[in-house]
Amino acid sequence: MRGASTQQIDIEAALMKADPELGRVIKAIIARIGPLRVTRSRASPFEALARAIVYQSVAAKAADTIFARLRLTSSGDLTPAAVLELKPESLRAIGLSTAKARYIRNLAEWFSANPNIARKLTSLADKEVIQALTGISGIGVWTANVFLIFSLGRLDVVPADDLGIRRGVQLAYRLKSMATPEQVQDKALLWRPYRSIASMYLWNAVKLKINANDLMEEQP
Repeated sequence: MRGASTQQIDIEAALMKADPELGRVIKAIIARIGPLRVTRSRASPFEALARAIVYQSVAAKAADTIFARLRLTSSGDLTPAAVLELKPESLRAIGLSTAKARYIRNLAEWFSANPNIARKLTSLADKEVIQALTGISGIGVWTANVFLIFSLGRLDVVPADDLGIRRGVQLAYRLKSMATPEQVQDKALLWRPYRSIASMYLWNAVKLKINANDLMEEQP
């Protein structure tokens, strides 16, 4: 019977074989922190998406504080109904911008108005999830992709617009400037069916400040 560790080795081996440039990034990350895997969030889809809105374009520490306050305002149980009971000024008082306060209310209204689709989110195909969520004002493709990876545990998703991934591709392929979303999508063709895992390695390469020297091939 194949264990989890064997599966991990198989995924890394497949990515390294398909894309040696990405392979150097993978080796550098594993040397630092070990292999990476998608771990599904225990949060409800609504809470996960509300959290994603809070964290958009905000430093993680500040976002942590704001999201903790948001949960407290709803007695720790963040539901569409709890959010809809809050006035816009109450949402702004915890540190949300006017736009984000509106986006979170839009999200709550959508979940309340579309309970059948909301319940099916975890079982819908990736494209169907993206189509449903991007119809909500304040939810873009990036947020939908992050939801697919970290909330639903989908293995073959690439948030090509993400700055971290674009910088990671620049590093891996030694590009003179940050990769465009189109370049990311082009390179990601090699990473299927594990584009989510590849994306996590590229994210972490930037987070851990991996540099070109870390990616040098060892000489025999």
